[in-house]
Amino acid sequence: MRLLLVIGFCLLGSITIGQNQITWGTIADVASSGFGYNFPRIVHDGAGDPIISWTSNGDQYFVRWNGAGFATPVTLNSVPIAGAGWMGPDIASKGDTIFAVYKETPEADTNSHVWCVGSFDGGLNFNSPVRVDNIGDNICRFPTITIDEQGNPIVGFMRLNASFGDAQWVVSKSSDLGNSFSPDVLASGWSSGTSEVCDCCPSKIVSGGNTVAMPYRDNNSNVRDTWVGISNDNGASFIGGMDVDQQGWVLMSCPSSGPDGVIIGDNLYTTFMSGASSATRAHYNISSISGLSGSPAIPLDQTTPISLASQNYPRVDNDLNSLAFVWKQSSNGSQGLAIQFTSDITTGINPIQELVATDNVGAVDVMINNGNIWVVWEDFSSGTVKYRRGTYASALGLKPVDPKSDDLEVYPNPSDEVWNISGASQSQYIQFELIALNGEIITRNLVSTANGRFYFELENSGLNAGVYYVKISDDQFIKTVKLLKQ
Repeated sequence: MRLLLVIGFCLLGSITIGQNQITWGTIADVASSGFGYNFPRIVHDGAGDPIISWTSNGDQYFVRWNGAGFATPVTLNSVPIAGAGWMGPDIASKGDTIFAVYKETPEADTNSHVWCVGSFDGGLNFNSPVRVDNIGDNICRFPTITIDEQGNPIVGFMRLNASFGDAQWVVSKSSDLGNSFSPDVLASGWSSGTSEVCDCCPSKIVSGGNTVAMPYRDNNSNVRDTWVGISNDNGASFIGGMDVDQQGWVLMSCPSSGPDGVIIGDNLYTTFMSGASSATRAHYNISSISGLSGSPAIPLDQTTPISLASQNYPRVDNDLNSLAFVWKQSSNGSQGLAIQFTSDITTGINPIQELVATDNVGAVDVMINNGNIWVVWEDFSSGTVKYRRGTYASALGLKPVDPKSDDLEVYPNPSDEVWNISGASQSQYIQFELIALNGEIITRNLVSTANGRFYFELENSGLNAGVYYVKISDDQFIKTVKLLKQ
């Protein structure tokens, strides 16, 4: 099911770590070493369970959580694909809609393309690959994917000429659930008319509402700051860009490390590596999307030990107002995985960083959902993808009392287009979940309140006819209402 939402406004044992208030389970393998371990990426399905993708020996592997561990990996590609420890295929999800993209090899061949596969049942079955790019006599690499509110894939990739020059980030979108893709539009080149992009730095495209953000490492006469191209029409065109780095890192070659980001309201949280201070460090930035402006880079290592050598491959994920950054950290000859977690970004970014894994770590990734944090990483020693699960208490502390239930309004109900939902709340935010009759959470989000009231719309034209539920809660009440879709 797909929905458009419109809102009015090795082994370490189980342990609770420091001020982050995360309780961690043990470290385990996603799959055996025979499946390799390069460039792991993690998202979740409609039930909140983890889905992991990685690459090895020209294949993209994919696994689902079965309740106690991960199932046997399956391959998603039909042709040999590009992959290494620092780059490879990408994956995105929205509920049980899952899309993956990969780049055919050899990369420098004009007949090698970017391909997309999709699943609408949580990864049980995938459709046949669909070609994304339409590059003519150019070449392409580094595909990355996000999914819009209607369940359509939006793909970013790097386009270059046949000599690996004139590197640009472009975006191609689908309007028919991944059955076809539009011609690509330019998303980079905002620092100057002569700038290119770093041709060995992958990236991660992100979206929220009608906003699509394409972060990338720029190359403006060897100034290699991280920039972001912004679209406000769901990736159909890009209106401008901003320097979210602002450190002026001058480097004569590509560092082979790209940015990541998430959109929360009007804010874009970007994370990236920079060596501008002569040390390789992970940073983040908070930018206004509507204002195309943001702060200079902020270090992600305010409690870093003096013995730190370097940081790399930072990643970020959020669930409502909870936010986590992870990265690879080298210190005293060991390669660890560090995390910086904030349960409620309205109170600021927690500066405390802690180690989740202590050695043999390569590229990393993180996923947050409904009080759970999952981290994955390349493990050089075992030759496997490792994972670790943590739990935390949500900043939205819910209590089962209902003083405002008579004020809650849902109209029209039944509906064949949209449900309008409003009510009273003294909290800063209310949380809602749209739930199918079988218990699947279709979507979940926060809504800001104003003058003690909240209002939001749920468009249901993409849903099957039947019974649904919306659960609305703040720090004082929980209310569940039956919704009828005609």
